[in-house]
Amino acid sequence: MLKADTILFQAGSLQFRSRHLLVIAILVIAFTTAFILRSFPAKYGFYLHEYDPYFNYRATKYILDNGLDAYWRWHDNMSWYPEGRDVPKTSQSGLHLSSAFLYQVLGGGQSLLNFLIVLPVVIGSLTVIIVFALVRTIAGTTAGLFSALLFSLSPIVIQRGDLGWFKSEPFGLFFGLLAIYLLLSAIKNNEIRYAIPKAVMGGLLLGFGNASWGGVQYFSIPLALFFISLAFFKRDTQISVYVAVAFTLFTVISVVAFPRPGISFLFSFPGIALIGGTIFYVNAYFLKRLSSQIKENRNILFLLIAFFAIALSIVASGLLYSNPRYINAVNPFSSSPSSSAQALLASVAEHSVPTLVDYLTNYSVLLMFAGFGAFMAFKRLNAQSVFALILSLSSVYVSGGFVRLLVYASIGIIILASIGLHEMTRSILKDRISLDVTAIRRTKPDVVTDYRNNRKIISVVSVVIIIFILCIPLMYPRNANWLTLADDPPPIIADGRGIPSQSNDWIDALNWISNNTPTNSVIASWWDYGYWIQTLGNRTTLADNANYRIVRTVTLAKMLMDQEETGITIARKLGADYILTYVEAERFDGPNGTSYYSFGYGGDESKMLGMIRIGGFEENKFLERDKFTATPLLWNTSLLGKLIPLSPEGYAIFKNGQLANFSKQYYPGSIALYSKQVKYLDNNITKIEQPLSLVYSSDSFKNSNDTMMTAVLIYRINHDYKFQ
Repeated sequence: MLKADTILFQAGSLQFRSRHLLVIAILVIAFTTAFILRSFPAKYGFYLHEYDPYFNYRATKYILDNGLDAYWRWHDNMSWYPEGRDVPKTSQSGLHLSSAFLYQVLGGGQSLLNFLIVLPVVIGSLTVIIVFALVRTIAGTTAGLFSALLFSLSPIVIQRGDLGWFKSEPFGLFFGLLAIYLLLSAIKNNEIRYAIPKAVMGGLLLGFGNASWGGVQYFSIPLALFFISLAFFKRDTQISVYVAVAFTLFTVISVVAFPRPGISFLFSFPGIALIGGTIFYVNAYFLKRLSSQIKENRNILFLLIAFFAIALSIVASGLLYSNPRYINAVNPFSSSPSSSAQALLASVAEHSVPTLVDYLTNYSVLLMFAGFGAFMAFKRLNAQSVFALILSLSSVYVSGGFVRLLVYASIGIIILASIGLHEMTRSILKDRISLDVTAIRRTKPDVVTDYRNNRKIISVVSVVIIIFILCIPLMYPRNANWLTLADDPPPIIADGRGIPSQSNDWIDALNWISNNTPTNSVIASWWDYGYWIQTLGNRTTLADNANYRIVRTVTLAKMLMDQEETGITIARKLGADYILTYVEAERFDGPNGTSYYSFGYGGDESKMLGMIRIGGFEENKFLERDKFTATPLLWNTSLLGKLIPLSPEGYAIFKNGQLANFSKQYYPGSIALYSKQVKYLDNNITKIEQPLSLVYSSDSFKNSNDTMMTAVLIYRINHDYKFQ
């Protein structure tokens, strides 16, 4: 008997180790997949991706060069000249601090730039493990493994955490999801000596996450709703109450330790929600202890109604501080921003409202599995499934605000889809086992054998079908599947269509600025290029991608869209020495060897509508009915029309790539054609007195044979010029 027990124990131990090895193997596959997909842009070279990473690189370098004390006192005079910028109060300090620390520990002698280019890939891939642990806590190991694989393949998550994406999202998601995992793990724990340390660490991490990415504030909303729901679903409440209090307390301590969001978090929509939800849970706990079991739920319901009435009154009053780019998507009572602020928000591509196509493209078949997962979570309705529903449904709701917030929807849909996939596979295997037991009771061995074989075939076929369905979005549609969406070249070497340019126009222009302009020069441009000019051009700018001074952005819009004399006068008053503009246009051959250009979709020519709205001008005076083609008034009067070195020649219709119709007058559906024309020549060459002179133009503008022109042009301001 002892020998038999030993054999059974050894067999069970072997099976246990095999399961763990399988889990580890799948996690390694998920991590590797995430790392490879996030590294796709490496084929274009090692660059920081987008705009904000250049400022974050500069801020991290400032810490390493000058020390932490200098960073906390850093007033950046190269930004938003002449007022400057208080960096710790207006940026993601948590991101800068953690990156500087990691470089000191793991840098290994490589350059800071290369380290920060790779760091988002590593952090994003490690988040796969965090997602596994989180979903495993909610719905078991199988669901956790599904979530790890799906998270590693999610196109939205990859696009906001790929090679060079040294921005807030990878760090914010890592810290935020790890904090939530620790909280749920603490609530499930039956021993307070383990639960409280987890809650404390989770709170500190959530606070640090808020200092790393403003979007982490969103997580406070579902957590608050979860604490409220625990009063109804958690029977053994004593440990969970201690956990909720410790988590919230240390979240607040961690948040207020940083200048941003700092003390304002306590008066913000997410701060009030998190603290209020915790207070409700504590009150409900004591109410339960004082009430009879019959009156318990009724009294808690009255308490809930009172809390929501107070909360709605506070929110509707408009007295709360909220991050307009994130929390206003949650808060339906938030006051509408000014028309200029709305226009500025709408001018940013990532702030556009997502469409049904966006959801279908990015989530595809996951929506089906997520729907089934939501049904099973409703059916189970325990504390963990309630949290999954709260987090997932609220994240999908929030993502409707603008495209950038689809990263929230990705988390919610992945959690529900993982639950759905887990329940499907479990039901298949469970059904097979239970029916096998029934079959074994039959007296005919051949029937038992046939039945077992049939059930095995059905199970295998079912699993293969599920795997096949999950693989569909990896390959289809051909040009918008999950793999192609991960192929995203850095904007500094690509045009507005996401196609790498034939020349390094931006890199060469920024090098020219650094080497050929006085060190105290101030560069005026549209805000998009501010971080590039500061970091790579090493020059002062009037505005940048932080966009926290709307008045300055409005002034720049007026400078570019108003009349030439007014625009140049504004630039002079702001202290600018140079004006930079960027134009994209596609060249094609016209009749008699002439070259024509049509506007692209990534330069200042594509931002005119936003500039007009932000500056408060009338759209129909400057743009045709398509809201893209400039009218003669824009070309003849505005400063931007004179900065762009193109002149309208006519309007055309193309069929099968060939010119089919040409007219001197605009008509709907036609494309404007332009020829090259520099309005402000270089004074040093022409000796002609002008208010501006073109001192630099990039290679694709000078080379008439390039198909795509991605031209960076720099004009020097003549401060001595007097208008007539």
